[in-house]
Amino acid sequence: MTLKSLFAATALATAAIAFLPAAQAQESFDLTFQSAYPSGDPQYEHFAWWAERVTTFTNGRLTIEALPAGAIVPAFEVLDATHDGVIDGAHAWSGFWVGKNRAAVMVASGPAGPFGMDWMDYWGWLYQGGGMEVNNTFFQEDLGMDVVWRPLLSSGSQPLGWFNQEINSADDLRGVRLRIPGIPGEMYEGMGVSVVTLPGGEIAPAGERGVIDAAEFVGPSIDYALGFQDIWKHYYAPAYHEVVTTAEILISKDVWESLPDDLKNIYELVTESSMMWWEQKQQRADKEAMDAMQDEGVQFHRTPDDILEESLEVWHRLFQEEYETNDAFRRIANSQIAYAAQVVPARRILEPSYYDIADIYWGPEGYLQSVDFLDEFDYEVPDYYQTFAR
Repeated sequence: MTLKSLFAATALATAAIAFLPAAQAQESFDLTFQSAYPSGDPQYEHFAWWAERVTTFTNGRLTIEALPAGAIVPAFEVLDATHDGVIDGAHAWSGFWVGKNRAAVMVASGPAGPFGMDWMDYWGWLYQGGGMEVNNTFFQEDLGMDVVWRPLLSSGSQPLGWFNQEINSADDLRGVRLRIPGIPGEMYEGMGVSVVTLPGGEIAPAGERGVIDAAEFVGPSIDYALGFQDIWKHYYAPAYHEVVTTAEILISKDVWESLPDDLKNIYELVTESSMMWWEQKQQRADKEAMDAMQDEGVQFHRTPDDILEESLEVWHRLFQEEYETNDAFRRIANSQIAYAAQVVPARRILEPSYYDIADIYWGPEGYLQSVDFLDEFDYEVPDYYQTFAR
């Protein structure tokens, strides 16, 4: 080989190497995800917003078509459809998968936190306490699903729900046909409730037809968007069955492994940041929905203490049974307990009561209404506030 031909070969090789990253950088992926939630549900709207942000931040290299429940498969089949390659990914709630393994309730966050954790604690467990790895092990090894799991949002602490009559004690719940799925449903079933499982989009029609007497879904803003206030006029809060309630994004493991690292990183960051955006948006949306509910004749009630107490008693029985017989359940619970032990006791001591401080400023005759030196601001204590004031 002459010196000239060596230089020529070197130049061609250098050009080829330089070209490869650029070509790879331009590789694009068009994916189809489906939600378990209907198009009118704010959770679906958040899912669609998330997909748009993934597309935007990847400059269109990773495009996700975000479809509502039923677009390709029924709502409760999105996990299997992702595993089977019918769709590339799914948006759902792990509590839907308790029929496959009852430990799914702990991935979804579990009743009473679990273990006293709120949404910030639970997400701390995911990102700081090994929860992400634990949950993916559950999906991939215990369920045998070729998916990669990520949390997308917390829908917050869910109220007891909507009823067509007043509920004054746990005895009034016996025999009520209540829509509520999974292990939370078993909690109330253990109290004598007749539990019915329905996808979100089927709840209001079932209430209109008299198939169910009451319903629990998510919270004020989401329930209001689905029209529950047109069917039921008694709304009860709080409850212990779903304190955190984590919605999930699932992506086919094969698809995930085909993505270059930069797209994976963007996907991860958009997913992580969307939680805070949702939490901020939802808090305000819930207040707006509660005001609208009051204007439309919905009566707010505090959940009777004996319902809260008995629901936890049933949960603790279910918890012990699953812990002693279900390896996956025990593994997830142990990880959560270990993390909760590091944060819940300290927060309990260090943080003042949100409720007590809220009452001081925003309750009837609160400080902000009693002083005369503030600029005018538009706030009137809602009638429902007194029901929950301490």
